[in-house]
Amino acid sequence: MSLSLHRGALSATVLLAAFAFSAFKSATISHNGGLLHAISSPTDKTVISYNEDKSIAKLVTTHAMGDDQYTDIRIPVYQSGKLVKTMSTSNEKEQAPTLFSAFGYDASGRIERISYYEENRVSGYDSLVYDNKGQLAARYFFVMPAGKQTFENHYCQLYTWDAKGNIIQQENMGRRSDNVEFALSSTVAYKYDDKKNSQRSVADFGYITDLNAVNLSTNNIVSEVITPANGANATAKSYVYAYNSNKYPEKVTTKNNNEEVITELTWE
Repeated sequence: MSLSLHRGALSATVLLAAFAFSAFKSATISHNGGLLHAISSPTDKTVISYNEDKSIAKLVTTHAMGDDQYTDIRIPVYQSGKLVKTMSTSNEKEQAPTLFSAFGYDASGRIERISYYEENRVSGYDSLVYDNKGQLAARYFFVMPAGKQTFENHYCQLYTWDAKGNIIQQENMGRRSDNVEFALSSTVAYKYDDKKNSQRSVADFGYITDLNAVNLSTNNIVSEVITPANGANATAKSYVYAYNSNKYPEKVTTKNNNEEVITELTWE
């Protein structure tokens, strides 16, 4: 259930506390006005600030890698209440933010294209397709291969939803060139609890970070199984949530085989 600020096919720039944001309901606004302020895992810490209208103003993540550490700052930009782009920098005092992503909308007001930038040039983009319920049905990743002048689409994700509004299956598809059919590379199956995923109350959160089941589903993921199409062994993770007196998640334990990782949350 990993989540990052880059799309999978691009392998672009920086991650934003990938584990932390996927293992619990991040950057949420509760119905009682509580705001998630900080997320701490063994290797990352993310601090979230908000605008007056409760939209995300800034995401600041410090990553620790052995004896080294680095910072990623992500700044959403809005026009007339609509998310139009995100900016990125590693140090606001010494380095001006640069354009990281921009958003295009369809006639219904839904984001249909996310363009990603490197050195102020589009390095790739996501094309989004919705079903007749307005749910994300497919995400197509476009990149420009080295030595070529046009974008190509070699990878996509297809989503299956249940009646409760949860993504219960994600199919990862791939192909070698644009003139052949997509083939299944792996399937991800999700199971959920019956508690509300308040993360969805933050407008555009999934588009600022990453579009996946943890950001889009109604309830909270408790298990995730990835099954390769080539017959290799499946891998599984489980997620256990501990809540504070206000029913906000304050600790999440992720179990993967015999390993456990604990993430802690601080609320304002």
